[in-house]
Amino acid sequence: MYKNKKIIALIPARGGSKTIPYKNIKLLSQKPLIAWTIDLVKEMSEIDKVVVSTDDLNISIVSQYFGAEVIRRPASLSADDSMPIDVVRHTLKVMKEQKDSYDIMLYLEPTSPLRSKKDIYDCLDLLIENNKGYTSVATFSEAELNPIRAWSLEGTSPKTFIVNANPFLPRQKLPKAYQLNGAVYAFYLNTIHEKSKIFLDEYTGGIIIPKERAVDIDEEIDFLLAEKLIERRGKNE
Repeated sequence: MYKNKKIIALIPARGGSKTIPYKNIKLLSQKPLIAWTIDLVKEMSEIDKVVVSTDDLNISIVSQYFGAEVIRRPASLSADDSMPIDVVRHTLKVMKEQKDSYDIMLYLEPTSPLRSKKDIYDCLDLLIENNKGYTSVATFSEAELNPIRAWSLEGTSPKTFIVNANPFLPRQKLPKAYQLNGAVYAFYLNTIHEKSKIFLDEYTGGIIIPKERAVDIDEEIDFLLAEKLIERRGKNE
């Protein structure tokens, strides 16, 4: 429990991965990718339960080995076009069947292994202590591409993605732009209903974290980058 709120951490990890087979349990610096997230939250005694939602037996075995509880989700919720909110709802359904309830959910994607405990605590603090009525909080980092410099293509005809934008503005004159990085989502569970499409709404707060903690593992090159950052972190510590 953290500041009188009961908290569950949900780690979604389906077996199907097109870019890297079994990405979620591929070794990153001699440890399965998903284990970086499990180990981090297991060290935080204020988190009441750590659950991995997966459709895959091998991911289940690895997750349980590192101390997480496993919820087996149906294949229909593990397709390429499955939505995160459906995984959340399925987890809540299982929790209800077990007569287990929580105030706040942390939704932690295993593909963000470099997040820190501080990032999680900062999100929880903003969610619990804010006076702006936030019902959810997410982490952001500086946008890799400023939207002023983005283009769309209609056939072979390019147009600025933002109408009348000047993509040739010098970097110093561009407005600050941020992007969701998927490292941490925290939200009150009483805001999730059958008709919910996302777990962020107009009452969402944002925490900015540096790019080196917001690496999202999607391709082989991301593994190489994450390994270098982990190595550098180890040297600094």
